[in-house]
Amino acid sequence: MTPSLHDKDCTIIELFKCLTMIEHLTTWHHIFPWLVQDAVPKGLATSLFHLKYFCLKVTCLYDRYGLAFLLALIRSSPNLEKLKIEISWHNESDDDYSVGWEKYSDVWLEHLTELQISDFGNAKPEMEFVKFILARSPKLKKVNIAIFRVVRWPEVSDIFQTLLQAPRASPVTITFEYDPY
Repeated sequence: MTPSLHDKDCTIIELFKCLTMIEHLTTWHHIFPWLVQDAVPKGLATSLFHLKYFCLKVTCLYDRYGLAFLLALIRSSPNLEKLKIEISWHNESDDDYSVGWEKYSDVWLEHLTELQISDFGNAKPEMEFVKFILARSPKLKKVNIAIFRVVRWPEVSDIFQTLLQAPRASPVTITFEYDPY
């Protein structure tokens, strides 16, 4: 039986069992509560060996679904080459949000060559995620980070310094875009 998105018992695991041959995937954050029941597993039950491009739109990385889903998908996509994240809203306080990064110490992005993030707001989970990708992507060649327009210059400067000094698995070029208007 093929799961339907209108089936209240459909889980993200059942959905991804149908997507094993997919090479390019774009999804939106708004479907996470609908598909994810209780919590995202440490990895998907099905490996997405053919997935080369993943775009996550309209997301935040500090709620209980966004970052957990993204890390589970990355763990299950060993041939991922390009990752694009479009952050759409920001939380004023991310102090209570925590990811058990040690659970992902075995994750390596052996084929990732490009990371693109728009509306980066410098929330702790966003910063930790980028540092995680930099440290675990030996073929990463290009990182483009567009800073969220309401972030002020002193904080933008801190973002530059932090990410340019972060440990890297490759000599990646990091470019920043910032337009405060």
